[in-house]
Amino acid sequence: MQIELDGKVALIVGAAQGIGFATATEMRASGAKVAVADINGDAAMAAAERLNGDATETLGVRVDISSLESVEAMVSEV
Repeated sequence: MQIELDGKVALIVGAAQGIGFATATEMRASGAKVAVADINGDAAMAAAERLNGDATETLGVRVDISSLESVEAMVSEV
């Protein structure tokens, strides 16, 4: 079953690789704008670029979810 997510934003933590990246891929394929968040900022940006293709519908952002300040900064950026 395909879920239509046009006009929605998906913020996925741990999305630079593995299950998180697979989830981000599915969300993007369903039409969502996707924020790829990960503690490894370079990997998050690289994953966002892989998802992006020719569009500008993804964002890579570094986040340390053990830090309230980092989470608040991520949410502000998204």
